[in-house]
Formats: sequence, C-alpha cells, structure tokens
Amino acid sequence: MPVLERDLILDVGNTRTKLGLFEHGRLVAQGAVNNGDLAAVSTFIAGRDLVGIALGSTAAADEGLVRTLGGLAPVLVVTGATPAPIRSTYATPLTLGADRLANAVAAVRRFPGRPVLVFDLGTCITFDLCHADGTYVGGGISPGMHMRARALNAYSARLPLISPAHHPALLGADTEASLAAGIHFGILGELEGLIRRVGQQVADLAVVLTGGDALRFVRGLESGIFALPQLTLEGYHALLQHHRTYGGRPGPVAADPVDGTGTAG
Repeated sequence: MPVLERDLILDVGNTRTKLGLFEHGRLVAQGAVNNGDLAAVSTFIAGRDLVGIALGSTAAADEGLVRTLGGLAPVLVVTGATPAPIRSTYATPLTLGADRLANAVAAVRRFPGRPVLVFDLGTCITFDLCHADGTYVGGGISPGMHMRARALNAYSARLPLISPAHHPALLGADTEASLAAGIHFGILGELEGLIRRVGQQVADLAVVLTGGDALRFVRGLESGIFALPQLTLEGYHALLQHHRTYGGRPGPVAADPVDGTGTAG
C-alpha cells in the first residue's frame, strides 16, 4: 500500500494564517486561523500524520511556531530566496516576499508555456510577471483596499474610517459612499491599466487574481481573467515538493496536477 504524502501549508499574513492540507499533491482541505493559534492549527490537522510542512510569512517567521511544527514533521520556511522550480531575474531575492515567489511558482504551473501576470489583493496589492519560459521577472507593490481606507482616515482631518462596500456605487452620494467609490474603482482602474499595459508588451498573456479581495474585483474585469484564492497555498506546496525532490538544485517546472478550476471574470 503506497505511503500517503500529506503536507501542511501555512501562509502567515499580518493577522491571520491560511492553512492548506495537501494529499498526493492535491489541496483537500483549507482554513484560516489567528496568527499563533496553535490549538486551532492542531484542530485543523485533526491528528493526521504529516510528511512535510511549509511555512511562508509576510514578516519574519515565528521561531516558536516553527519549533512546535517541527515536532510534527520537517518544516521548510520559505523566503524569496528559497530554491524554486522556476528561474528568477529578481535583483534582490533576499527582500522578495515569500508569497510573491509562491504566486509566481503556482502561476507557472497553472499556465505552462504562457506568460502570466499574477495579482495578489490583500493588505498590499502585488503584481508579478512570469514569461512563457517560466522566468520570473518581478512586478510591483501598492496599498491594498483596507490600507487605503486607513490612510485616508489617518492623513486627513475629517474623513472617516470606512469598511469598503462590496458593490459601491460609481458616484458616492455622501462622504462614506464617496470614499468607498474612490477606493474600489481606484483599485479596479489600477488593475485594468496594468493588465492593458503589460498586455501591450507581452502577447498571449494569462491573468490571475489571488488574495482575500480577488473575488471582489474579478467580476469587474474583462472575461478570461481568473480568481484563484488558493494560488499562494499551491505555490508554497510546490516549493515544498521541489525542496523534497531537488533540495537546492534546479528542477523541471511541472504542470499543475489539480483540476485548474477558478472563478472567471
């Protein structure tokens, strides 16, 4: 009877940690817990044996968490400089966010042989481009939706702090609605402009959105653009598989083993 390859993936954000459980390369369960909530992580694992664990974080990894997880299975702490199954020309890999590397790896697996532009819509908005040969070349970073809302409140005398509506009117009829419109349609215009500009330079471009706000914006974009909220988890798992198979050596870029479904714009 074959040994079950079961891996735990942790995508640690500013306040919440996304969890993914992979069996034989497929995502079979996912969830989210508060950062540092080991009891919730244990509940998610539910006593199942693990072969490996990968952890990526927007900040320095919690050493206590890593030690505790190490009692369950070997832990790979992913950074922007972690050996990957794609080539990178990024000039400062030590400052590259682990999530950006994971997104690039997963995007190349999802769209083998095509250039792909990945947007991650979370606390910050990042966009990253990989060429058709799987080379990651870099991208950009801008404030995310809630960061914009907090900045408008913090750096003005009278603007309130809002939680932007999912479907704001294009023209706000009061101050809160105007803030919601400015934030939402400002981001939507930013996405549209970047997709257009990169698409003018790169033919046959695939575009994918991930992150907590991906579903909010994908339907406002042109058709053929996909929202894949699990993309970062997939990327971390691909990096774990690469580490397990090749260590620090380069290896082939495998096509995505999952079904490739997502929400299209």
